[in-house]
Amino acid sequence: MMKHNKILIILLCCVTLISCGQTETKKKVDKVTPNKQVEKKYTKVISDSTNILTDKIENLEVQYTVWGCACPQWIKTKDTIQQNNEKTNYIDYHFYLEPADKTLELPIYFDAFRHRLKVIGQFYEKKDYPQETIEMEEPMPKAKVFRYTKFEVIDNPDFKADSKVETLTLIYNAISCTCPQWSNAQKSENIDTNQNYWLEPANEKLINADKLFSGENLPVIIKVTGQVVTKNGFPKRKLAKVGKEEAGKVFRYTKIEIIQNGQKKNGR
Repeated sequence: MMKHNKILIILLCCVTLISCGQTETKKKVDKVTPNKQVEKKYTKVISDSTNILTDKIENLEVQYTVWGCACPQWIKTKDTIQQNNEKTNYIDYHFYLEPADKTLELPIYFDAFRHRLKVIGQFYEKKDYPQETIEMEEPMPKAKVFRYTKFEVIDNPDFKADSKVETLTLIYNAISCTCPQWSNAQKSENIDTNQNYWLEPANEKLINADKLFSGENLPVIIKVTGQVVTKNGFPKRKLAKVGKEEAGKVFRYTKIEIIQNGQKKNGR
């Protein structure tokens, strides 16, 4: 009998210890859980798949407005005069843009301040969101949606660079990367691409500096006059396999002189 009582006491102690351990573990979990933020995954499509296009095909010149909200951000350039009109709500002139397919997505060099778009397409009949728009944490207002089938990036004539006009003597570095290749010729030993320039001709009549290097003709040295138009961007031209991490200073030049092209000096 005594032996059975001892076994019973031992079993009760074990059950008590296990119960205490489980309670303590639950307390620790309860203490940690309230501080852990669970990220909400948004998958709900909020655009109306039954919305249809109007019959009218339009050619628009538009520009992007940088709002501090999830709002329609495109406006016809002719409507920007409404910005200072106290009798109108400026945001009501804005709409969403929707590319007809993924090949029409805006290029990496597009800059909301430096560029505008010419687009061809149609508006949808009802105010809505671009097709396949997923619900966001911040509610989005419905607005007109323009679906474009063609676009062209053009310069914004109202853009004024903050930097001064200067003349630079630059050398092409021929670095094996899709990154800014031009650096100060007096500091050519420095291969820090953060100090290099992307170059952009101000018009099509100017020599494209990036086409001077043919693969063997080093050194390529030029003198260019112009301005830094952005410290974190890309030149307005087609760029292959370039990522956002390679954004840098873009020097837009209005004059160019070839100082040395391989073993040839002064371009000869």
